[in-house]
Amino acid sequence: MRVNGSWTYVFGGLDVGGAAALVEGARLLAGATDGIMPWRGRPEPLKRGLIARVPPLDFQEEIP
Repeated sequence: MRVNGSWTYVFGGLDVGGAAALVEGARLLAGATDGIMPWRGRPEPLKRGLIARVPPLDFQEEIP
């Protein structure tokens, strides 16, 4: 799952009941101003089923 300018999320191990969780997760990601799906409010299947979170191509880590 990804939205332009956001991180890409890869989920696995979801069953048919996970469809509603994916829709809710997509809404959360689309509304995230920083491009990161918030953990708080994320449906439980998306917490357990997260396989990877991939940064956008133009990502630059902030070094203090």
